[in-house]
Amino acid sequence: MAKFAIIGDSTCDLTPALRKEHDIDYCRMMVSWQTKDKKEREVYASLDWDQGISHKEYFDMLAEGTRVFTSQVSEQEFDAVFGRHLEKGEDVLYISCSGALSASVQLAKKLQPKYEQKFPGRKVIIVDPLNSCMGQGMMLLKAAEMRIDGKSIEEVRDYLEEHKLEYNQLATVENLNTLKMAGRVKASTAFFGNVFGVKPILISDAKGNNFAVEKQKGRRNALLRVVAMAKELAVEPEKNVCWISDAECKPEDLELLVSNLKSEVKFKEINVVPMGPIIGGTTGKGTVGVFFFGKKVEVVGE
Repeated sequence: MAKFAIIGDSTCDLTPALRKEHDIDYCRMMVSWQTKDKKEREVYASLDWDQGISHKEYFDMLAEGTRVFTSQVSEQEFDAVFGRHLEKGEDVLYISCSGALSASVQLAKKLQPKYEQKFPGRKVIIVDPLNSCMGQGMMLLKAAEMRIDGKSIEEVRDYLEEHKLEYNQLATVENLNTLKMAGRVKASTAFFGNVFGVKPILISDAKGNNFAVEKQKGRRNALLRVVAMAKELAVEPEKNVCWISDAECKPEDLELLVSNLKSEVKFKEINVVPMGPIIGGTTGKGTVGVFFFGKKVEVVGE
């Protein structure tokens, strides 16, 4: 049975330590923005935060009103990352960002025949997880666990395809300004939402879109509602890990969320990781997402 590489992309929120521990690679997307001196800056959307801007600086920049633009994985990046594994005789399992949020998965599928023709006998298998951030990251970690257990690349793909809608996301934002700049909400909605303190609860729906399934008034209420929904949706939480993707959330807000998850849902473990530059660049500073294995998502957002 051929060894296979497990590859994500810039939206998976896996830290350098997690990627090293579980032998997971990733393809980088790009982010760009206009600096204060009116110069255009474009850098890789690095999960290592090694492009001359720290996690805090990036999200502070967003909070100050800078709009960032994101782009999908390029053909050149796929060539480089897939190529280095295929050249070593490894098959490739690519677990992408949700196809509803990024065209990266469509490009990878378009390029798939090229790689299989260039590297005869090698397999390139692509999974659209219908999720992002640590929902996508959890699937990459599950794939790595199954690889260690001796499962084939096809067995891993089949498991993920069957269970991907059981990876739940519950997220909320601090304000609607970055969503407005990214074109995700109308200016009027953002204005009145911020005035009245409306905080959406965002899920990854059954088609992989981020959908505001509920709205709460006030940050505290939104965070506590996320906890209540996690308690309702989690399956055997005492046996499973909960992951939190954090976009420079206020320490007291993060502590409120984590302490209530510990007391109310009782996950086996709760881990916090930095939210990456792609999804965070759309949702803004203070966004926090809770990810866990739970009931199958059946909601389809309008």
